[in-house]
Amino acid sequence: MEPGPSTATLEQREKLTDHNDIMKDCIITGLKELYFSETLCDVAIRTAEKSFLCHRVVLASVSPYFRALFTCPMKEAELGEVCLWDVPSSVLQTILHYIYTGEVHLTMDNVEELFILSGRLQLMAIQDLCSRYLAKRIDNENCLSIFRLAHSHNHGILLEETMNHIGRNLSSICGKEDFFHLEMDELVNILSSDDLIIDSELAVYNIARSWWEFRTQKDNPLSPELLKVIRLPLLTPDQLEKVSRDLPSDYSPLQPATGIRFRQGMFEERIVCIDLMALEETDPVEEDYYWKAYDPTTDSWEKLPFCDYLDTPGIVSVGCSLYVSGGYREEGRACKALHKYDSVLNEWKKLPSMTHPRACHGFLAYRNMLYAFGGLNSRPADPKSKPTDSVECFSVLDNSWCDVSSMPKALHSFASAMLKGRLFAIGGMTRTSIDILHYRGFHIYNILTDAWSQFPLSMVFSAVGAVTMDDKLYVIASYDTRHIRNSHAAYDAYLMYNEESNTISKSFCMDHLGQISRGRIPPVLQSTSSAAVVRWKRRIYIVGGSEDDGMSDYKMYHWSPGEPRWTLCEKELPFLFTDFGSATLQVPPKRLFSIIPGRRSNYVFGSHGEEENESEEPWCEDW
Repeated sequence: MEPGPSTATLEQREKLTDHNDIMKDCIITGLKELYFSETLCDVAIRTAEKSFLCHRVVLASVSPYFRALFTCPMKEAELGEVCLWDVPSSVLQTILHYIYTGEVHLTMDNVEELFILSGRLQLMAIQDLCSRYLAKRIDNENCLSIFRLAHSHNHGILLEETMNHIGRNLSSICGKEDFFHLEMDELVNILSSDDLIIDSELAVYNIARSWWEFRTQKDNPLSPELLKVIRLPLLTPDQLEKVSRDLPSDYSPLQPATGIRFRQGMFEERIVCIDLMALEETDPVEEDYYWKAYDPTTDSWEKLPFCDYLDTPGIVSVGCSLYVSGGYREEGRACKALHKYDSVLNEWKKLPSMTHPRACHGFLAYRNMLYAFGGLNSRPADPKSKPTDSVECFSVLDNSWCDVSSMPKALHSFASAMLKGRLFAIGGMTRTSIDILHYRGFHIYNILTDAWSQFPLSMVFSAVGAVTMDDKLYVIASYDTRHIRNSHAAYDAYLMYNEESNTISKSFCMDHLGQISRGRIPPVLQSTSSAAVVRWKRRIYIVGGSEDDGMSDYKMYHWSPGEPRWTLCEKELPFLFTDFGSATLQVPPKRLFSIIPGRRSNYVFGSHGEEENESEEPWCEDW
């Protein structure tokens, strides 16, 4: 790690920052005085009711619209007058007040007019402020009107927010009066979305049909524009019969379905785990499996295709793609491999390897980037085993890795989660020249600024789990009455252990800034360590682990915010499982398997040694 900046340098930066803030305040204060006193004004903005004296340089500095008016040979530049006869004076006054003071009072009564006028005048700062205001207030009553506003102005952020809400609530929105007043292109835009939470394509057809019958005669065949958004290959034979009157004469259900995409609501979510017992016996020649997928809705397990022998890898999912990075090979050395499982095609694919071998590391996804950080190069029992502070990210779009800022401390076996563009690493273990030590604190990496922050904790956290939900990070842990000891230190530690009935749970919530937030999490039901903690929809699951006596725990528990206690699942785990190697994955329903082009019915991924050059150099000794 490079040494940090000197105290003198930090003081200089702080003084410069303070000076810049003072200058900004002076400029804003000066502009206010010039505007309110109408001093040095050189242009008038006129509406039908009122005239506003302003300054060209101020308006041109914030608006390309005004800059073009005042710099081109137009009458506005010569006369010093801009006429906006169709603009209400109150709306223009609010916008000018914001330009000169940075202050604006938004309400649901004025925000739409401000959004429209700021777009017309190319005042993007004000329009974005209006869009954020609207985005926070979207509900089933106003989402369609806000969508139409965003659609007509092609405002990407607001359009995405409204589409997300409409996609989640389309079934309850499609009966409202506003829905039937959508224009054709607006409806096509909505029904073309992959993100509709609709479990059947027949439901999409019925929605389109009801809109069409409202706008035309009942027996008229569906328009070609609407028929194009119906994904006919996703309809079963019985469903095709129900829509037959609108099918083109040349349509055949036997024709190959190419490039077909599923709606978001058609996927089912599974908890994916690694079977550690099968891991010891997996033989790709025998088509054995050690990946298991759990369906909480049916409390049942099913197998996933074999990938490769990888113990304690990093696992993260993005939609229907499961990414697996690093992990120990059979000989106990960590590898650099990156694999991807596609649940739609039911196949594995090898992607470009990481720069560094890792196991017991953090592996998280944010948008189209995967982040691998920390970890070990070989099993802890190996005297050459060393943790790393390196961090690298993989671009799903570019299919390539790059390095980013290193962690402040080399760590492994920490809990990790992503929240609002921030990567959390909680607890974990580090190593001195003599001993392995538990880290008393947590780290946060800000993706936007590429900077790490570290925070202390009053106690040691080890073998805990972390998941995000409702803009909070849930750390699941309990108090261990025993001590973690080695030759140089003893710790009281928060572990995944049982609490006495009269104690308080040591699980807690954090916000994206690392501040402890309110919200009680009940104690874990029984003594369990090294369990996996994973979120499925609005539930948090504790899966497997080991008991006080070191024996494997085959139980599962789940809890949702607001519930008074954890619930024990009726069925026990059919296999051995611990804290590394779990994620939730979207999978298509079995009823649609037969219509997926190129889907494999049986698939085994390669063989040992095929995925990575075994002659690669291990980590450098001085890491």
